[in-house]
Amino acid sequence: MEATTPHAMIEEWEYFKNGFWGRNSKLIEYLDRECLEHKEKWACAYTNNIFHIGNTSTNRVESAHSTLKAWLNTSTGGVDTLFLSWHDSIGGQVIEIRKELETCRTKTFKGAYGPPYDVIRGSVSLYALELMFVEGKKTPSECDCVIGRTHGLPCSCRINSFKGAGDHFQITHLAPFWSTLDYANPHDARRFEDNDANDLQIYHELVAEVCRRGPSAVRAAKVALMSKLYPEEEGLREPRVSTKAKGRPPKRENARDPSWHEHAAARQGRRSTRRKTSTSDDTVLY
Repeated sequence: MEATTPHAMIEEWEYFKNGFWGRNSKLIEYLDRECLEHKEKWACAYTNNIFHIGNTSTNRVESAHSTLKAWLNTSTGGVDTLFLSWHDSIGGQVIEIRKELETCRTKTFKGAYGPPYDVIRGSVSLYALELMFVEGKKTPSECDCVIGRTHGLPCSCRINSFKGAGDHFQITHLAPFWSTLDYANPHDARRFEDNDANDLQIYHELVAEVCRRGPSAVRAAKVALMSKLYPEEEGLREPRVSTKAKGRPPKRENARDPSWHEHAAARQGRRSTRRKTSTSDDTVLY
C-alpha cells in the first residue's frame, strides 16, 4: 500500500504472497479479488498522482452522515423535515468553516516566520503552513515531490530552494483551496510548476510597460524596487531599546482630576460639616 510506484507495488504484492501469509490461499484469493481489483482507489502508487488533500478514506463521508443523522433525530419523517434538518446541518458546517478561516487569519503558526512564509502567513490555512513546515525539514534526498500533486503545496526541494535564495512564497504557489476552500476548480499541479517562468515573463512585460510610460514611471518604479531590494539604504534606524525599568511611578504622577460624582460627594460632605459646626456653636451651656 505504501509503495510509490505501480512496479514497486507489484513487487511488494509478490513478496507478500510468497511469504508467511501466502500459505492462506483463501486470504490471497480474497485480497486479489476485492482489493487489487480496485487498487487505483487506495494504493499510494495511484493516489499520489491525484489532488486529494489527504482524503484517502471514507472517514469524511461517514462523519458527514453521522452529523446529518444527529440533526434528523429520527428514522421516520417527511421530506419537509428532512430538508430543514439537512439545511441546518449544512449551515452549522458553514459557520464552523468560517470560524476556522478567521482563526487562520488571526493566529500564526510559530514555525512560519521569515522567508519563505512571510507573504502567505495569515492568508492560507494553518494546516497548510504546518504541512509546509514539516515538508521543509526533509533533506533534498528525501523529497519525493508527492505533496505537490496530492496537496497542491510546495515540496521539500522547492521550500529549501526558496529558503536558500531568501525568496517568499506567493499565494499563486499554493493551490487555491488553501486560501479559498474552493473545490469547484480542481488543482492542476502542472499549472503551478512553471510559476517561476511565468513570473519572470510578467516581470519583463511590466518593465517594458514602465519604459513606455516615460521617465516619471521609470523613476517611481526605481524607487519602489530600491526600497524592496535594499531596505538598509533607506536611512531608517531601529528604535532605541529602553533599558530603564518602569518600576513604580513617582508620587502624584498618575493622579487624575476628580469626577463629577466625587465633586458632588465632596460638596455634600462640606455642607454636612458646616451644618454640624453651626449647630454646635449655637448650643448654650447652663
